Amino acid sequence: MSDTSSLAQNPSESISLDKLKPGKCGYVLKVEAQNDDVKKLMAMGVCEGRIIKLVHLGEPMILQVLGSRIGVSSRLGKTVEVAPCEEDNCCEQGQCSEE
Repeated sequence: MSDTSSLAQNPSESISLDKLKPGKCGYVLKVEAQNDDVKKLMAMGVCEGRIIKLVHLGEPMILQVLGSRIGVSSRLGKTVEVAPCEEDNCCEQGQCSEE
């Protein structure tokens, strides 16, 4: 498992999930959704400290979280703040994978 703390060291590089490039992964810094939406996202595994990959940008956005693919509306994606991983293909190489 890699050290994910390096992903979140520069908060100026944080973006909303809908701005992440497809195929890239990011470290979830914050979820700013309404209470019910936060509960839905958490139930799907999208929460602070989690590493997620944007598989497809659209409606819905397809995310890979803990080895599963989920669909999330772009409205909810805008409420998730991530620090993008700077490594190319880090998710495929296992550099950002969680155990």
